[in-house]
Amino acid sequence: MEIAVQEVNEQRLPKIDPRTKMMLLITVGIIMMSGKLTGVEYILRLICTCVPFLLLVLIKQYKAAAVSSLILLAVVLCEGFVVPKTSGFLNLMIMIVCGVISRFGPGYLCGWYMVRSTSVSEFITAMERMHFPNIITIPMSVMFRYFPTLKEEYSSIHDAMKMREIGQNIKNPLIYIEYILVPIMMSTVQIANDLSAASLTKGLGTDGKRTHICTVGITAWDVALIAVMALMLVVFFIF
Repeated sequence: MEIAVQEVNEQRLPKIDPRTKMMLLITVGIIMMSGKLTGVEYILRLICTCVPFLLLVLIKQYKAAAVSSLILLAVVLCEGFVVPKTSGFLNLMIMIVCGVISRFGPGYLCGWYMVRSTSVSEFITAMERMHFPNIITIPMSVMFRYFPTLKEEYSSIHDAMKMREIGQNIKNPLIYIEYILVPIMMSTVQIANDLSAASLTKGLGTDGKRTHICTVGITAWDVALIAVMALMLVVFFIF
């Protein structure tokens, strides 16, 4: 009974196609990186700041959505209203801090949402339907699993250090970084090789047409999101 209820709840959530997610990522990145702090572009920046909140809510990351949206909105509002009223060193520091967070934060959150909510099979299927060559599809599919696996490796190293009481009371942060960085660098090469071998084992390097069991397709939600993103880009480049 619990499994049936869970499946019904998952079906009620809007499922976004990986191609739509890529367009969201590109649109938010372009507007946030190139947008000005006045006029229509500033309004578009405010809209793009709210996009990660909606995406994180879709995957039920409510805490991350609330915290990230509050930080991004505060930073963007600070750029629009506080920066013009300050000068000197204070103005420079506010511009640097707020500029880095506001321009890279939304794009990072959209990318994190895409990796978190998209399986490798769905991503590969979407890339093949867009007729991307394997030279692009295979490295990107490996990347999809590389960063989550690297995060798991970091957690394992941290737990092992904690269990052995290593690096818990170190005053020199460089030594702590060494304890973390050296094992990660040793395992990074092996992780990349394993993921590449797994991708090739699944037949990603073959020239023939592959079959897929995952469901990937453009829905009404995707059409609406693509239309909104296209309109935002048109307004951004015209005005």
